[in-house]
Amino acid sequence: MKFIDIFSGLGGFHVGLKNNGHECVFSCEINEDLRDLYEINHGIRPHDDIRTVSESDVPAHDILCAGFPCQPFSLAGKKKGAKCPESGRLIDHVVRIADYHKPQFVLLENVPNVLTIENGTFWDYVRNSFERIGYRIDYRVISPVDLGIPQNRKRVFILGTRSDINAESFKWPSASDEGIVRVSLEEVLDNTLDHKKLESKKSDILALWQELLNGLNIATLCSVSIVAPEFGATYPENFSKLSLRELKHYKGAYGQSLEHCHTWAELLALMPSYVQKGKQIPQWMLKSIRFSRNLYQANENFCDQWAKKLSKINNSWQILEWRGAHVKHVIKDHIVQFRASGIRILKADIAPSLIAMTPTQIPIIPSESRYVSKHEAAKLQYLHTLKKLPEKNNAAFKALGNAVNAKIIELIGKNLIPVSL
Repeated sequence: MKFIDIFSGLGGFHVGLKNNGHECVFSCEINEDLRDLYEINHGIRPHDDIRTVSESDVPAHDILCAGFPCQPFSLAGKKKGAKCPESGRLIDHVVRIADYHKPQFVLLENVPNVLTIENGTFWDYVRNSFERIGYRIDYRVISPVDLGIPQNRKRVFILGTRSDINAESFKWPSASDEGIVRVSLEEVLDNTLDHKKLESKKSDILALWQELLNGLNIATLCSVSIVAPEFGATYPENFSKLSLRELKHYKGAYGQSLEHCHTWAELLALMPSYVQKGKQIPQWMLKSIRFSRNLYQANENFCDQWAKKLSKINNSWQILEWRGAHVKHVIKDHIVQFRASGIRILKADIAPSLIAMTPTQIPIIPSESRYVSKHEAAKLQYLHTLKKLPEKNNAAFKALGNAVNAKIIELIGKNLIPVSL
C-alpha cells in the first residue's frame, strides 16, 4: 500500500511500514534539520508545514500516518490540549487531508493523555471528526515492553478504518502473537558505542545516597521515595490554616527550628520546597514523607550525620525515588534518571521512556558511569537502521523522544489488510 507520513520526525512510521513492503509517497515535517535527515535516511524531501499543504498536492494513498504533536497532552508538557495555540489543533489538518483522499486507513499515535485531557472533550472531538468523514475509530494503549521491546513507553495508537472496509479483519498485536521476539536490554546496550560519561557531581551524589542505603540497611523498598528534607522535620502535613505563632513550635526541613521566624517568608524559607507554595504536603508525596520521617526516627544520629554531607542547592537531588529491586538496594545494579521530582532508581532490565521535553532525563547506566548513547536509544525505538541521526546528543534524544516506535508500527502494519481494487 502507499502511505503518507505527516509530522514525520525521524520517520518511525516510515521505517515500520516500509518493513512490511509499503511505499511512502509524501511526508511533512516542520523542523528543517529533521527534513534534511529524513531526505538522507528515506530518500524523500518532506514538505515543511502541514498548514500550508493543499489537499490536492498530496498524492493518493492507502494509509495516512500522523504522530501529531504530543506536548499539549503530555504529563511533561503544558497539558493545554486542544487549547494549545501552537499545535493542539494540528489534528484538523490530518482530518482535512483524510476527508479529501479517503485513504483506507488512518493511523495515529500520541501519549495516552490525549484520551483524557480536558475531561475527554478533545478525544471526543478527534473521534467525532473522523467518524463524520466516514471512519470507524479504534485504539489501544501499547508500551514497547508489551511487545518484547525493553522500554517502558505507553502510547495510544489510533486506527481509523474507512466505513466500507471490514474493520474486524484487523487485530491489534499482542505479546502472544507468533513471531514476537523478546529482546533484553542487555542486548541493546553496547558501551563500545559513542556515549557521554557521567559528570563527577552526579557520580558523587549517587555514591552518597548509596552510603545512606548501606547505613540504614532497609529490609524492603517498594515504590517509595526517601525524602531527605524530612529528616528531623515535624511540621504538620497541612499547615495552610495555622498561624505563624502556632507553627513556631515545629521544625522545618532537616529539623531546623521555626521558633525565631517573625514572618511567613522567613518560615517558608526553612521549609522543604514542595510545601512552600501550598503550605501542605502534596497528596502524591504523603506516603514517602511518612516513610522518610519514620526512617529518620529509627536512625536519627546516622541520618543527621549523613545529611550534613548532602548539598542543599539542588532540590531534586535531595530525593531518592526508589522504583528498583525491593530487597537488593544497590544503585549501580539499576538504571538511573535525574528527574525534576528526584533521582529515580529503576530496575535494570527495562529502559525508562525516552523523553523529548528535556535532555536532563537521559537514562544513566551507573555501573559504567555513563549515559545511554543516542545509538542505544535508537535501538529502543527500532530506528537504529537509519543512516544518520542528529549530530548533537540533545537534538538526537529530543528527536528520538518524539519518535514513534518503528517496531510497534511494523507489527500494526502487518495486520492491515488492504481492500482489493
